[in-house]
Amino acid sequence: MTPNDSMRPLPPVQLAARRSIKRSTLYKRTIGAFVVCSMLLTGLVILTAYVVDPLQFYHKPWFYKPVYWPEERYQNPGLAKNYDYETIIIGSSMTENFFPGKVEEAIGGKTMKLSLQGSYADEQRKIARLALETGKVKTVLWGLDYFALKKNVNKGRNEFPDFLYDNNILNDYKYWFNYTPYEQLFKGLIRQYRTGHVQGLEGLYNWNYLVTFGEDVTIRHYRKALVEEASYGPEDPLGVVQENFTKNVLSLIEEYPDVKFLIYYPPYSILRHVVWKETNPERYGYQLIMKEWMYEQFSRYPNVEVYDFQTEADWTFNLDMFKDLSHHHQDINTWIAQAIGRKDPKYLVTADNVRAFVEELERQVGEAAVSDDDRLFRIRLYREDASGRTPISLGAVMIGNDGNLRVPAKGLAELLGAELAWDQETKRLRLTAGDRSLEMTVGEPTAQMGGETIALSHPASLIGGKTFVPLAETAAVFGWEASRTDLGDREFELTLKAP
Repeated sequence: MTPNDSMRPLPPVQLAARRSIKRSTLYKRTIGAFVVCSMLLTGLVILTAYVVDPLQFYHKPWFYKPVYWPEERYQNPGLAKNYDYETIIIGSSMTENFFPGKVEEAIGGKTMKLSLQGSYADEQRKIARLALETGKVKTVLWGLDYFALKKNVNKGRNEFPDFLYDNNILNDYKYWFNYTPYEQLFKGLIRQYRTGHVQGLEGLYNWNYLVTFGEDVTIRHYRKALVEEASYGPEDPLGVVQENFTKNVLSLIEEYPDVKFLIYYPPYSILRHVVWKETNPERYGYQLIMKEWMYEQFSRYPNVEVYDFQTEADWTFNLDMFKDLSHHHQDINTWIAQAIGRKDPKYLVTADNVRAFVEELERQVGEAAVSDDDRLFRIRLYREDASGRTPISLGAVMIGNDGNLRVPAKGLAELLGAELAWDQETKRLRLTAGDRSLEMTVGEPTAQMGGETIALSHPASLIGGKTFVPLAETAAVFGWEASRTDLGDREFELTLKAP
């Protein structure tokens, strides 16, 4: 081999092979460096998530004052796992206005509020179980809404973050790599710095001072709901509701016999029940059936007490205590806790009075009436005939500013023993009984009585698919006599005497 041999260029095949080896080596080094950097970055993210822990999922804050995220489904797991308590509050937004300190005074035990806005029973079971598994819980205060027992349809923003409720740490990556909790933490810390205010647990999730309460506000919701809820879809079968109750409520009671479960039915405004009865009678009827059926199930367990506040008329007829048809003032939450704490027999459900609660609610729903100038009245309707005087219900009742009542034509026709005919095209109805008849057209101030035109105090109106007609005038055409007895402010009796 001569010295010049080393200077000769490599054959193309060897040159290509050498270049390929270099590229392969560089590629492997690059991939290796990427993997190492990715692992280091992932480890750093996980370590940051554990140390900073904006949701307090692993521990309480180590180097900053607590900032709580208002997204309850995400914040509650950390509260349940890492804070001290003996009593927990479970339920929907109806329980958000409880003050833990007030509950502690009334019922006992350091209290933690674990409410879930708009939650279903399966979601409530998950947060309750997470707390119960810590072994700290002695008492569960559970506000149980009927709607919570229906099929869970929460999607999107309200979809449940199950990864925060299981015991699989590998699922926590959805928390580790989510920037939103850090964003909320940063905003909260900035707010602390600017205001000097450190958020506490006592007012957490409370919305009382963020809303407007009032009779006018509630009745506005009522009128809107009568129209909108008339088009709601089919109701979950009663069997599905009962199955959800057994799976999500009764199972916990049975699994934790040493824990006291204080179940209560939240008090909605009376108009909430009126809307259900008028627009969804099937749902309304299921709710009444479930009251008795659930008590039968609850009564098998000595660690359960059941309280029903839905017939407390001093609250449910006082619309100034509501921001809409369902949500009440925080004072009512405090009164509920106090009543349960003293085991008030007025609200405690027993085998002897469970039916009475149902009958009383039905009676009150039949007595609620709204005036044209947005005031709620309580009216007791009676039928009087040869056999005596008996209470009746004609459905939703409306009152004119002149005090005259309007009721659904169908219910009134049944009372009068009249045949009801309706022409959808002309919006005209005709009531006939024997040789007497009355014809009214929606919106018209006059009616035809046997060929004679008569003036009406109020024209027939169509609301939520139902036709309302003036009560006294319609009854008088068929020989019935109406008499009124005032019982107090916005409360009176109206007796319809049969011919």
